[in-house]
Amino acid sequence: MGVLRGLVAFALLLSVVAGLGACGGGSDGETIDLSAAKPRELTEAASFDGVHSGELEVALEIDRYKKHPEEINLRILGPFMKVGEGKLPAIDMAVESRGDLGGKAVEFLSGPLLRPEKVAINFEGKVYEPDQATFEELKSKLEDTLGEGGEGDATACPKAAGEFDLAQVLRNVSSEGKSETLDGEPMKVVGADLDVSAAIDELVRLSEDPACKAQLEAVGVPPVAQLEALTALLERSRATPRVTLGVDENGVVRYLEVLGKVGLQGNEELEVELVVRLNKVNEVTELAEAQGSSPFRALLKRFGLTSEDIKEADGGEILVGVLEVLSDRMFGRETG
Repeated sequence: MGVLRGLVAFALLLSVVAGLGACGGGSDGETIDLSAAKPRELTEAASFDGVHSGELEVALEIDRYKKHPEEINLRILGPFMKVGEGKLPAIDMAVESRGDLGGKAVEFLSGPLLRPEKVAINFEGKVYEPDQATFEELKSKLEDTLGEGGEGDATACPKAAGEFDLAQVLRNVSSEGKSETLDGEPMKVVGADLDVSAAIDELVRLSEDPACKAQLEAVGVPPVAQLEALTALLERSRATPRVTLGVDENGVVRYLEVLGKVGLQGNEELEVELVVRLNKVNEVTELAEAQGSSPFRALLKRFGLTSEDIKEADGGEILVGVLEVLSDRMFGRETG
């Protein structure tokens, strides 16, 4: 894996582990006096506890300046809503990737539209919908893996994260001297330096869990040896990314921004910008109907699969396979 893709995977995973994937300290149901709270107290209270629905936006841009420049722009955007314990959430996400990697243009747009009663998949310009029997089979297999600890358990990495919270990887926390609003909700903004070594150490720890490791590898996170090499590279470059964090009175992380530059050999330089926004917290109560016009078997055929393959696969194989396809397409690598 090249340096650029390694940093992309690291940045995306950081947004999950330090945000939606980790519980953090939490405020125990008590509201925070934003005017009186100290910066370190805010980072220790910051979490996504109590968030049942909302609109998520993740934007990542990485530019590598060299003789043949490379860049990648990724964006994930859309509403989500939990529908019950042990059930798949309702989501309506768009996943977009644009850029130039290794001299190859990357342009990808896709996203799942998942509901309790049906699913539609927006994939590169067409919307596919499985028949009801296939949907029920897919839903059953995926829900059976939730909480089971296997590689198809979507909660595997959050569980492996354990007591991790964002404060563990932040240093020199300070107030930004201002309060702002996001989606009409007040939030206090603090700034800090990101301890890159500590953040990568957390990813290494997650990789020790077999189920989480399978999912991390599927989305392109490098193995432990390469993560450690990435740590050494970042330490040599003395990179200290700056983090800006916006926390509301309930301790919910509403805004997360990471900005950093990494100096490489030969006067090469990497610039990284990661922004996570969470809007309409617990205000989303329903999503638009999911509906596709293209037959699901046509989508399977694009990847050399059949309906029989779906019937024979278990939930873990399905989830990891989907993550691999999504990662490959986002980075312009052909699959199937």
